[in-house]
Amino acid sequence: MTQNHRQKSWIRAFQAATGTTYLNARRRQLNWPSLAEVMEEHEKLSNFGIGVFDSHRLAASRRRAELAAGREQLRRDEYLVAETALWLRDNVMPIKTPTASSYGVKHLIEEATGVYMPNGVFIASAFIVGYPFRYDEPNVLFGMSQRDLNKLR
Repeated sequence: MTQNHRQKSWIRAFQAATGTTYLNARRRQLNWPSLAEVMEEHEKLSNFGIGVFDSHRLAASRRRAELAAGREQLRRDEYLVAETALWLRDNVMPIKTPTASSYGVKHLIEEATGVYMPNGVFIASAFIVGYPFRYDEPNVLFGMSQRDLNKLR
């Protein structure tokens, strides 16, 4: 049995939010996916967020080129993604219903930590931690405790 009560409560919250067993929730929290695995799963994830800026106005070839450049920039920010994922796990509990916009939460974290991060870095970090989500392109809605987010204000 774990002696870290914060970790145990996080696992219980993750279990409730995702509907998985306690054992699977614990395994998920001990073995996070890598940034490469998250990017493979979410093919439109880039430094910008989901997709590219003003994508409906761009030609398909230009859109693909900007997405590739944004994905490469996100790969270069892997350290920041990992640091943000750890910070999220330690400060924001998961909930079942995705209502917190990635763009708004990103700004709260920037104010709390004093470190700028692109929207895509925050989204990748939240995917790694395993929050329930729903796409709201170019942002993503995550299941994050509003009480914990209010503490950051």
